[in-house]
Amino acid sequence: MIGCRPGEGAALRWEHVSDDCKLVWIGEAYSRGELGPTKTSDARFLKLTRRLVELMKSRRSPDAGPNDLVFPACEGGYIDDHNFRNRAWVKILDGLGIDYRKPYTMRHTFTSAALESGISPVTVSSLTGHIVEMLYRHYAGNVNGLVDLPEL
Repeated sequence: MIGCRPGEGAALRWEHVSDDCKLVWIGEAYSRGELGPTKTSDARFLKLTRRLVELMKSRRSPDAGPNDLVFPACEGGYIDDHNFRNRAWVKILDGLGIDYRKPYTMRHTFTSAALESGISPVTVSSLTGHIVEMLYRHYAGNVNGLVDLPEL
């Protein structure tokens, strides 16, 4: 979605989304049957793109309550990452003719693409909830290193 961790997306409730769907608060995560703080215990706000705002608006039913999950499991409740991977993710990749990769790869792709597009590492860290050191250690090496040498 927005570079968040899968558990952060699973824990997202409508009370965390502004009325106009332009701003999202990421401050909780759901993992292995437990709801708690994010991995780093740091909450953050994300300003969504126009396309994501429209997507969020299309997901919100008129009777959605503040505690309702934005991305509930098919039968309600929190999405279990193993069930998602086995029941949906693999089928989606197969249907698109894409070799298997872990769902977490989406987060890596978002982070690397943001860095490669020129967004500052400090801003990318803020968006993804990383500390800058971790960003450099795990993601900066994946960015295309071919750039024009500046005229100094």
